[in-house]
Amino acid sequence: MKKIAKHFLYSFYLSLIFLLPDLVYALFHPNYYTFRLPSFIKEYSALYLISFLILLIRNYWIRVGFALFIAALSFVQLMHFSYFHSYILPYEVGLSNQIPEMLDTLNTVIPYVKLPLIIFFAQAALLLYALKKLHTISMRYASLILVLLLAIGPVSALKRKKVYNYMPKTTSLSFKNSFTAISWYIAKNIFQHQKPQYKTFKPYIVKKMSKPLADNIIVVMGESLTKDKMSLYGYPKETTPYLDKLKNSPRFLYTWGHSGGVTTDVSIPTFFTLKREPQNIQPLITNSTNLLKLAKDQNYSTSFITMQSLYVIGGVLSDFSDTTKVLHGYDEKLAHYLDTITKKKKNFIVLHQRNSHSAYEHYTPPSFYYYPFKNLPFHEYMLGSYLNSIRYTDFVLHSIFKKADAMPGCTLVFFTSDHGEMMGEKSEHGRYGHVYLGFEDTKVPMIIYASKGCNVKQFHKEFNLSRVISHYQFGKMIAKALGYEIINPNEDVTYYINGIDISGNAGFISYKKRHP
Repeated sequence: MKKIAKHFLYSFYLSLIFLLPDLVYALFHPNYYTFRLPSFIKEYSALYLISFLILLIRNYWIRVGFALFIAALSFVQLMHFSYFHSYILPYEVGLSNQIPEMLDTLNTVIPYVKLPLIIFFAQAALLLYALKKLHTISMRYASLILVLLLAIGPVSALKRKKVYNYMPKTTSLSFKNSFTAISWYIAKNIFQHQKPQYKTFKPYIVKKMSKPLADNIIVVMGESLTKDKMSLYGYPKETTPYLDKLKNSPRFLYTWGHSGGVTTDVSIPTFFTLKREPQNIQPLITNSTNLLKLAKDQNYSTSFITMQSLYVIGGVLSDFSDTTKVLHGYDEKLAHYLDTITKKKKNFIVLHQRNSHSAYEHYTPPSFYYYPFKNLPFHEYMLGSYLNSIRYTDFVLHSIFKKADAMPGCTLVFFTSDHGEMMGEKSEHGRYGHVYLGFEDTKVPMIIYASKGCNVKQFHKEFNLSRVISHYQFGKMIAKALGYEIINPNEDVTYYINGIDISGNAGFISYKKRHP
């Protein structure tokens, strides 16, 4: 009986170690957790039961494995909150394929996420010690019972159609928020292999016009650039000094709108295939409206030059590019590439940036560290390094525009970004980064520059940005420059922003006007 009594007591001790991350983290971040007694009792009871079963397992290392799994659930939630200031959503679990990029970012921002790291390693050390000292009795099938208990989450999610109950809550402990998110993801993407509920869409009609509107077309795709932090669009700090000077130039048009997705691997294929409807996958399959394919059909020499890994966007661009290159270093290499092209041919060139991706200072040359950010509090660090990255983008665009002016004939440069970026502002609910399905991280610049060889009157006649509010519309303007009219029988005045799944399976939002 004494051993059984000790087991109950030791289970209590172990459950306190599992509670440690939330207790310590909440001391430094009071807005992270809101205590509600009913929720706490329910979730602590689950923790106690898990602790009880773990201590019944005979093998020490199996006990450690289960315990570290529970600890890891808390750790990833605290890490996510420390950097993004938001909880992990069920659909974000599917972004695990971007772990290399996450680790690259982590390497730079460790000073700002050190608290979760310290908590985790301290908790792990306590667990290794406690699991050896607190073991008193064993039960043969304790491991199996624990596995079945943990399986309740994904199994129950199989029956649910709505994700609401699996969304994170401020009144839930960190392990619970992570566990419910993972449960939903496992149920819908592994067990069910959930497929989107496709609707029937009429095929897009590609109508060829007489001839293209430019001898050369350059599409510059920015990375994580929000218009809200560009002085071109009214931001009080000077972040785009070169673009600001072009405001009144007759060869410069600009507006802003919403991107087609909140992640690169969704927004870029959506943009370059002119995909409007989230659940319409036909443009991705047929490629009938793929901008690089349209360019090849008009006898342009096509190039796709990226500062990022090709896995991000697969074959959507590289399958139809005569030249595909992955460059390393700073983004000005994209401008230098223009020196290598054959000027005698018509060229359609896609230049894909990297520099406003976190960690921002990692992709910005030190000579562009205009605003202070080093050794500052988290918000000042994020904002300062991000603003510097925008100043660098301004410089890169300046270089590209100059090289466009030097090309023979008329060269049109189209610039936008794959998605925006949040900087912890009140209007962004204190969030940082992107991935969140909302309007806040999709506000992107849309710019067209006509080289000195272009006819200004024709330029203004053909391109009117006054009604452009979406990536989809901006992409159709590139198709127009290539000499095509894209007729979409499904189109009305509604436009869409996709979640992290390009087929709409991770949610999407619709809009009919820009959301400032």
